[in-house]
Amino acid sequence: MPIIKEKVKQAKQILKEFDVDCWITFVRESQLNGDPILPFLAPADVTWHSAFIVTKDGQTKAIVGLYDQKTIEETGAYDEVIGFVEGFREPLKNYLQQLNPQKIALNYSVDSEICDGITHGMFLTLFHLLKELGMEQRIISAEQIVSALRQRKTKTEINHIKKAIEITETIFERVTHFIKPGKTEKQVAQFMKDQAKTFGVELAWEPLVCPAVFTGPETAGAHYAPIDRKIEPGHVLNMDFGVRYEGYCSDMQRTFYILEPGQQEAPAEVKKGFATIVQAIEESARAMRPGVLGKEIDAIARSIVVEAGYD
Repeated sequence: MPIIKEKVKQAKQILKEFDVDCWITFVRESQLNGDPILPFLAPADVTWHSAFIVTKDGQTKAIVGLYDQKTIEETGAYDEVIGFVEGFREPLKNYLQQLNPQKIALNYSVDSEICDGITHGMFLTLFHLLKELGMEQRIISAEQIVSALRQRKTKTEINHIKKAIEITETIFERVTHFIKPGKTEKQVAQFMKDQAKTFGVELAWEPLVCPAVFTGPETAGAHYAPIDRKIEPGHVLNMDFGVRYEGYCSDMQRTFYILEPGQQEAPAEVKKGFATIVQAIEESARAMRPGVLGKEIDAIARSIVVEAGYD
């Protein structure tokens, strides 16, 4: 619940920054068809038609079914929580008439799936309600609001991400001692899944490919499910893995070389590959700062890899 309070407070500043009078997240039966932004606004799913409203001047209001009212109130994020029995229309219309917003942001987007949370039916419901108020022409996309709210992490969010990374790094350290010739990709993957359970965390993405484990020159490569292929001396072994802690994920990779009998270190061509990736990561990290585009960071890393002779 602290995150909800932090994110609603953050949303007020974002609306002011983008000069948007009112942002409405409008959902129903969210367990079946929820909005990706809802976990920032409510601690649990809602059942009836529900509106979560933040305004540029700092007002916050939730209009929810009566049985959801107490749960939303306990977040401490809203100035007022209205619990209805007979329908959402009247309390929502009355509030919008009072507010008279000139820009009303709704969660739809052509370009971003995380900002496209309102269903078509719910959009039409709200559109017709706004038309009754003469406000239907004031609707705009909330894409910039939702994007900013997700991108700008609060202190609590950062701490959760750090914890997810810490757990992942520990699991990578433990699997280092499990890996040996004769083990299969599936066995390595299961070891890592079992380790996640010991920490009481979920996997960051679908279990079929979390972790992705692939070894040897005939491997299918990243984003494929582990199979019964055995690790052999001389193999390069890669793993892609992450965990979900309090709703926040890590997403990390590790690459290993399996020494052949008599080898004390990896061959020069393998070491070159490792060194190239380390250089790409370090130089990209040095270039990261507010205002730099992701594609610019990608270009730095990509150029280092290509200049080293890799595709």
